[in-house]
Amino acid sequence: MRRLPPLNSLKTFEAAARLGGVVPAADELCVSHGAVSKQLANLESWMGVALFDRRARRLVLTAAGRDLLEAVSPALDRVAEAIARITPTPQPEAVQLVVSAPPTLTLHWLVPRLTNFLRLHPDIGIRLNNRREQNGAWPAGVDVVIRRGASPLGHRQQLPFMRESITPMCSPAIAGRFTNLAPPDRQGGLGKDALSALAAQTWLTADMRPDDWGQWQTYARAAAPAPAACVSFDHTYLALEAALDGLGVAMAPRYLMEDELASGRLVAPFPQALAPSDPYVIVYENHRDGDPAIAAFAAWLLGEGSMHEARVAGTDAFIEFS
Repeated sequence: MRRLPPLNSLKTFEAAARLGGVVPAADELCVSHGAVSKQLANLESWMGVALFDRRARRLVLTAAGRDLLEAVSPALDRVAEAIARITPTPQPEAVQLVVSAPPTLTLHWLVPRLTNFLRLHPDIGIRLNNRREQNGAWPAGVDVVIRRGASPLGHRQQLPFMRESITPMCSPAIAGRFTNLAPPDRQGGLGKDALSALAAQTWLTADMRPDDWGQWQTYARAAAPAPAACVSFDHTYLALEAALDGLGVAMAPRYLMEDELASGRLVAPFPQALAPSDPYVIVYENHRDGDPAIAAFAAWLLGEGSMHEARVAGTDAFIEFS
């Protein structure tokens, strides 16, 4: 069985011997001068020998003290090295960005891609919400706002990162009602039969985008008759869920619905009739322009938006109205 003195006393002795005094040892160990003197006295009492010659404010090692220091100092160094090897390196605390984004973009486009951002930037956390102030003010507690179109939020940094277009979309069952109709003309205009077939369906509208149906009809260069029925929802994503469930036809954002179109869960019955809409924009305060986390998130959004635009352009024959 090893005969060892109190380890705290050994640590105190090593510091005092190496630094040559009680005061520097106390400073290194973050204890009082009296605590150092007491530990040294306890060690000398336990060993039964003097380890220092005390000369004014200096400590001079005795022969016994020099022998002990030669053994203890390398041993403590080896312990410290072993601890450094086996202890996980503390990771810096993650920076958290609070991002306000429209629910439809969040659910159908942003969330499926966030894993990639978090893998590239493990030191940045993301908290999403769809907080919007009624008076148009900057949302409290938000670092970044993603919105459609230019922001009315004053003089802030605004970076468009992805285009958008709209066109009617519906479930495959409802899409079957538009077969054997004359296709749009070369300018994208719809014929009367197509418009009549569209008006015979339930139109799904969203309060957040009340002008989409009218905007699309303007670009289609023809006004459809009043729809057979109309169901309105607070948000676009609810109207799209209703379209997926076969309730009717929704005016849908083309670039956000790529997965649903590719899987066949949604169908665009008039793929040539695509009306341009406002692009998606990332907005942040001017004084945050040099913020590394915001810069990383903005650069990632720009890259993802560009790649998605190219992917959509190469997947089908959708042609925007001129």
